[in-house]
Amino acid sequence: MIHSGQCHCGKLKATFETDKSPTALGVRTCQCVFCRRHGAVNISDPEGVITIDASPADINRYRFALKTADFLTCHHCGVYIAAVMGAGERIVSTINVAGLRMEEFLNIDEAPMEYGAETPDERIKRRYKKWTPTRFTNPDLAASNFGPH
Repeated sequence: MIHSGQCHCGKLKATFETDKSPTALGVRTCQCVFCRRHGAVNISDPEGVITIDASPADINRYRFALKTADFLTCHHCGVYIAAVMGAGERIVSTINVAGLRMEEFLNIDEAPMEYGAETPDERIKRRYKKWTPTRFTNPDLAASNFGPH
């Protein structure tokens, strides 16, 4: 299945390819201040693929707290679409289905998640294990570093 979405103004787009149904995947709500302020509802599938279609000029990259990932927001409308980590062939992400308005995920019971007790190494290992392999349509973004790798 391929699920598609975009930020409010349409400058940032993402597709999420998975063999799992939305209910089988479930959705998560990180309890950190950043995610709560953005109303983030996240999904990932380590067996799927995420493709982000955007130009570098349209993306704000924000790295906070442990600085282990870049949180991507639209430069124009401010919508948070994804948290991305890695470099080269080893880029992974989780996407915000609420920000991308992926309707098929929005009526699923949300599982609140608390990651505050993780060390940076634990956080990185969890993300590489659970987040989705990610590619960018723009070569400049594809060549970027997104946090540790």
